[in-house]
Order: sequence, then C-alpha cells, then structure tokens
Amino acid sequence: MPIPSPRSGSLRCLAALAAALLAASSAAAEPARLPARLVTCTLGHATNFNPEQQQTLDDITYDTHHRLSLYLPAIAQRTTPPPDATEEAEAVDPGTRVTEDPDGITADAPGAFDRVVDLWPERVELAKTTPTGRFKTILVSDYDPVRGTARMFLGTAGDLTTYDLKRIYMGECTVALNPPVPRKPR
Repeated sequence: MPIPSPRSGSLRCLAALAAALLAASSAAAEPARLPARLVTCTLGHATNFNPEQQQTLDDITYDTHHRLSLYLPAIAQRTTPPPDATEEAEAVDPGTRVTEDPDGITADAPGAFDRVVDLWPERVELAKTTPTGRFKTILVSDYDPVRGTARMFLGTAGDLTTYDLKRIYMGECTVALNPPVPRKPR
C-alpha cells in the first residue's frame, strides 16, 4: 500500500476546509425563514366597536360568530422595514389566502391579497381591494407560542383610517405551524 505524501494530505485538508467554509458561508447568507402557518379563527361580529374610545376586549359585544381560516406560506424573514402604506406594495406570495370562510365574510374581496406585511410573530397585516374600491384588512397579532393561539381583526375600510363600523370582526385563533398546504377551493 502506497504511503501518501505529506503534500497530498495537506492539499486534501485544504480542499476540505475550503469546502466547509463555502458551505458555512452560503448557509449563513440565506435569510431565516418564517414557518408556514394556518390561522383558524372564530370571529365575532362586533356590535359596539368604537375606535374613538379606549375599549378592552371585554367591552366588545358580538351578535354572531363566523369561522375563518387563513394560510400564510413559509417565506424569508424580513430583514428590512416594510414599505409605508402609501408606497407600492411588495410582491405577495400567491399561496397566501383565505382557505375557509363558510359564511362569506370576505366574499366582497375575491382574489389574491394586494398587500401583505409579515412581521411574524409580532403581527401580520393583509389587505385586499374590493370591487367597490374599499379595503378588506386583516391583522393577525398577539401570537402565543405556548398556547398556539393568536388574535385576528378583520374590517372593511373606505380608506386607510375609516372603517365601516358595521363590518368589524374580531376573535381568537389557533395557529398550526408548518401545516400541510391546504387545497385551493375549486
């Protein structure tokens, strides 16, 4: 059996070290990824929501309850501030969608979301334009990783600050991380 020369062993060590460094630097260059999330909520239709008052969740009364599920696909974690609401929106992952809405509380805003600002786990802001030019907005916040829950606010607005107070929904949600990708409705 031939004895390897010290020189060939050194070259192999250098090549292995270079490969390891390249692998480590390419892994470090990839941004962290947010997990896919399925947010399944029971939303109450708020009857006394008043943005001009300081209301707690216990102050709000509801007359009906509705199931709504939202799928947020895995994406790269944000490393820069999101665009301002008056700036052009970033591209939205087409997998982001309402997957369940049996009572049609989002039916007035069909199609893909126009804007998504995913700052998980702090909050996720989503907006769709309705055919009448109004905005359907969804805010997912207050994620509790221990309980696997979050809160959702859903409203319809005429502009960035004026909500239709007859169309406000709020409630608690369960959050499943890395769920199977839900089928798209037919």
